[in-house]
Amino acid sequence: MNILMVGPDANEKGGIATVIANFKQYFKNDSHNLFFLSSWSGAHKWQTEWRAIRNIRRTIAQNNIDIVHFHVAQKGSFFRKALLKKLIPRRCKVVFHMHASQFDVFYKNSNSLLKIWIRRTFNQTDHVVVLGENWAEFYRKLTQTPVSVIQNAVYIPEKLLYNQNARTIVTFGRVGERKGSYDLLQVAKQIQPAFPDVRFVLYGDGEIDNVAAEIQMLGLTNVTLGGWVSKEEQKTILASSMLHFLPSYHEGLPMAILETMAAGIPNIATHVGGIADAIVDGQNGFLTAPGDITNMTNKITKLLSHPSLREEFSSNARHKIVSDFSIENYHANWSTFYIWLGVKEDF
Repeated sequence: MNILMVGPDANEKGGIATVIANFKQYFKNDSHNLFFLSSWSGAHKWQTEWRAIRNIRRTIAQNNIDIVHFHVAQKGSFFRKALLKKLIPRRCKVVFHMHASQFDVFYKNSNSLLKIWIRRTFNQTDHVVVLGENWAEFYRKLTQTPVSVIQNAVYIPEKLLYNQNARTIVTFGRVGERKGSYDLLQVAKQIQPAFPDVRFVLYGDGEIDNVAAEIQMLGLTNVTLGGWVSKEEQKTILASSMLHFLPSYHEGLPMAILETMAAGIPNIATHVGGIADAIVDGQNGFLTAPGDITNMTNKITKLLSHPSLREEFSSNARHKIVSDFSIENYHANWSTFYIWLGVKEDF
């Protein structure tokens, strides 16, 4: 079976690009051949989009594609994939793989005509795949098309990277309001007097100037901005990290959480999107409500004060990824899904 994967360039920043890069690097199955078409890149945005529109029919014909697997977020990503979907021959199955962190907000804020068009677009696909049961419940109310859950997964390092003597709390991903970056600064302000040797480092791009200004305004000396880092650089950073802290307001299932857990780094995060499918509160990490700065501060204080609890979370976090989120199991699930979808004549 031949599958065409359509989404952002695998070398781009962000979780969707990481998922596609993992498919490129690790997916191996004698029954399936994967082909890739980039629909967006930061450096050549309009050229990439135009090439995708111009080449998608030819790519499908030349490679005898059976299934078109779209990687979809909200807003521009959804509009691009909806347009490209119109160009797919009827003989091909179409899958919308939804990675959106705020599709519920995007839909709610759309006018009535756009809402009708969004629902119609979903109804005209063959299947919708989402990252967790919470998102499945939302999309099943939105569309008559069948919805399945296939959670994200990551490559698991050969050895634990957790360093019990580390004093750095890291955050990977976009920097900004959605990710709870400003709440993180408030937490750092509370932590600083009791633990002056602990540092918070935010790695990523986004609202850098605004967050930097907030750091200066609050007079924080324990927070720095590390910029966007490569996967190789991330491994080195994790080897000197004690916690990963992601106080987001909206998420799918963040690759940063899965990657840090796989490396044995304990997580403190919010119970939004599919995060609770990976982090079990009090067993392999801590979960809080978005914006609950007091609880976040208390949870971090508890972990800073109890090294044995951090080690327990480290071991349990890695075990959770090995058992439920390994790249091998993930790709096996997709292989099974492709076979099932390929033989279905009607939903």
